[in-house]
Amino acid sequence: MGGVGISELMLLAVIALLVVGPQRLPEAARTIGRWSSRARNAWESLKAEFQDEMDRDHNRRILEAEKAGKAEKAEEAEQATAEAQSPDSHEPRNDPN
Repeated sequence: MGGVGISELMLLAVIALLVVGPQRLPEAARTIGRWSSRARNAWESLKAEFQDEMDRDHNRRILEAEKAGKAEKAEEAEQATAEAQSPDSHEPRNDPN
C-alpha cells in the first residue's frame, strides 16, 4: 500500500475513532471510500485520455512520415523519368576537351 504498514493503519484508525466518534465512524469511512473511489476513477480516466491523445499524435506522425516518404519517392520517380526521357540522356556526350 505504498509504504503504509499495519501499525500505521491501526494508529490512523484509533485517531479517526477519537476524532469522529464511534457512531459517526462508519459513515465517515464510507464517505472517505467514495471520495477515494471517485479520485481513483478520475485519475484513471485522465490517464486513459492522455494515452489516447498520445496514441493519436503518434499515429498522426506516422501517417505524415509515410506521406512524406511517398512524396519523396514520387519526386525521385519523376526525376528519373524526366532524365530518361531527355534527348541527350541516351547519347554519350562528346566533350571537346
